[in-house]
Amino acid sequence: MPRNFVVNRRSLLLGTSALSLTGLLAACGGGNGGNTTSAESASALGVGEDIAKLVSINPKKREELKEGGQLTLPLQDLGPDFSPVNNNGNSSENLTAVNTVHFSALNGCWKSDIEGKATVNPDFCESFETKMEGGKQVHRIKLNPKAKFNDGTPIDIESLKVTHEVLSGKNKEYNIVNAGAYEFIDTIEQDGEAIKVTMVSPYYPVDALYGRLLHPAFKDVETFNNGFVDNLHPEWAAGPFTVEEWSSSEKRLTVKRNDNWWGEKPVLEKVIFRQMEPSAARAAFKNGEVDSVGARTLTAYKDVEGTADTEVRRGQRLFAGGLNMASGRLPVEIRKAVMASVDRKALAEIRFNGLNWSEEIPGSMMLMPFSEYYRDNFSEAKKEWGDAAKILEGAGYKKDGDFYKKNGKNAKFSVTTFGDDPVSSALSQTLVQQMKSAGIECVIDNKPDAEFAKVMGNNEYDFTFSGYSVGSDATSVTSQYYLHANAGENLGNDKIDKMIKDMQGGLFKSRNTPTPHQLDNGPTSGKNKRIKSLQITSSHTGRTVAPPAYNRAHTSAIHHATDSPHLSYHLGKTRRKTTSTNPGPGS
Repeated sequence: MPRNFVVNRRSLLLGTSALSLTGLLAACGGGNGGNTTSAESASALGVGEDIAKLVSINPKKREELKEGGQLTLPLQDLGPDFSPVNNNGNSSENLTAVNTVHFSALNGCWKSDIEGKATVNPDFCESFETKMEGGKQVHRIKLNPKAKFNDGTPIDIESLKVTHEVLSGKNKEYNIVNAGAYEFIDTIEQDGEAIKVTMVSPYYPVDALYGRLLHPAFKDVETFNNGFVDNLHPEWAAGPFTVEEWSSSEKRLTVKRNDNWWGEKPVLEKVIFRQMEPSAARAAFKNGEVDSVGARTLTAYKDVEGTADTEVRRGQRLFAGGLNMASGRLPVEIRKAVMASVDRKALAEIRFNGLNWSEEIPGSMMLMPFSEYYRDNFSEAKKEWGDAAKILEGAGYKKDGDFYKKNGKNAKFSVTTFGDDPVSSALSQTLVQQMKSAGIECVIDNKPDAEFAKVMGNNEYDFTFSGYSVGSDATSVTSQYYLHANAGENLGNDKIDKMIKDMQGGLFKSRNTPTPHQLDNGPTSGKNKRIKSLQITSSHTGRTVAPPAYNRAHTSAIHHATDSPHLSYHLGKTRRKTTSTNPGPGS
C-alpha cells in the first residue's frame, strides 16, 4: 500500500535487485510532535514513469567498505518452519532469513537487476540457452562446476531432477506452493558439459525455470513437508552464510560467513535475525539493539522519529495487498458482496494518514500501476455485480434487522489481524462499520504477529489484511493465483485455466494469447467465480506471502543485502502473505 518508511542506524550491503522498499531519502530530525511525518510529500508511480524513482541507493565499491561487522534485524515472524520451498515456511519475512543460508533453493540459476531483468547467476550457472528443436522448447544448462551443497554433494543433473520431481505437482503429497514451469518439463538428460531439459510445451518466461536448486534430501516427502521445523539444515544448502545458532526459545537466528561458499565473500561477518512484535522492535531500535526497523504507519513512524544517529529512507514497495479472503471458508456470494461494498478509498486514507503519501486506488493484483501492461481490472469487473443487497438477495438472503440472513445464519465473516499497531486496528474497525452498512456482520480476530505463518499456512482465517510481492513479470504467478488446482476450493474454472496455459506458452506472440491483465480480470461467470481478493493500494505494507522463487523481488533481497559488495543500501522489513483485497497499507 503506501511507501515504506525504513529507519536505519547504519548501511546494509545490498546488490541490484527489484526491491520493493526504496525511493525517497529524508534526514530524520527531531520529532515534530504533530500528526504527520517529517518526510516530504510524495506519490506512487504511474504508467510510463521512471522506475529508478523507486529506489534510493548509495553505491560503494567493496574497497570503500570496512570488512566485518554484525547486522541485527528484527522480523515479525521467524520459523519455526524454515523450509525454503514448502507452504509452511512461505512467508516473506521468514524467507528473508532463510535466503542467507539457502541461497541455492531461493535463487538458483537466476538473478535480477534493479529493473527486474533476469540474467544468469554465475554462482550456480555458467550458461542457460533456450531453442526450439523439432517443435519443442529445449533448454541447455551449464552449471558451475564449483557449485556444491555444504555437505559436499555436487549441484549437478541430480539436483535438477530432484527439483523437477518435487516441484512438478505430480506427487500431491509434497506441500508445494506452486508447480509453475516444472510441470511442463518432459525430460532431463546430460548433453556433453550441458544438461538438456526438454519441455512438453513451451513455457515463458524461461527464467521461471530453475530459480531453485534443491539437494537430493528434499526428495523425501516427510523431510520436505516437516523436516525443517526448528532446523534450517544448512548441510543441504549453498550460500554466502551458514547457521551459527538457532535459539527456538529466544526466537533468534545467527548466521555467519560460510567457508564453503565459492562465490564472492560477504562483507559482513554475521547477521542476526530476531523475531519481535513491531512495538518491541521499535523499542529495541531506539535502544540500539537492532539496526533497522520498519515504520509503515503514522504510529510507528512517530515512535522512532527523532531517534539519535538515524536516517529515514522511503520507497514504494512492489506489493499488491489488501483484504484477502479464504475461498474455502466463504461462499462466493459473501465474497462478492464484500467486494462490492467495501470502500477502498476510505481504508486507504486511514492507512496513509499522516504519512504525506498519496496514490490512486489500483485495480490489478499482478501488475504495478507503472507497468505498461497495467489495467484497472477491478473497476470493470465490479460494474457487473451490482450492490451487496442485489448480490445477497439473489443468493436467497433476506434482511433481518441489521444483517442479511439465510437458513437462520447471518451473512458473516471474521477479519484476522496481527500485531498491535493502532492503524491496523482502525482499518479493521472501519471495515466492520462498512460491512454493517451493507448488511454483513464482520467481527475482529486479533492474533500476535508471530502466529502469522501458522494462521496463513493452515488457512485459519476468513479475511486478512495481507498481500503478495509483485515481480517484473506477471506471467509466472498467474497459475499460483488463479489456476483452479492451485488457487483453492471455490476458485477458478476451466476457462481461466485455459487462458493461463495459452498465455504461458505464447508469451504475447499472438493477438489471441491472453495477457496477465486479462487473467487478473478473469471470467466471473460459472460455478467457480474468481472472487478472492480486492486491492486497495499498490504499495500496501501489510503482511505478505512470499512469491515463488522465480518472482524474486522479495527473496533475492537479503542475499544482496548481506553479501554483495557493490551497493550500499538501507533495508527495512519485508512482509508477507496472501490473496488481496487491498484495503490500504496493512499492519
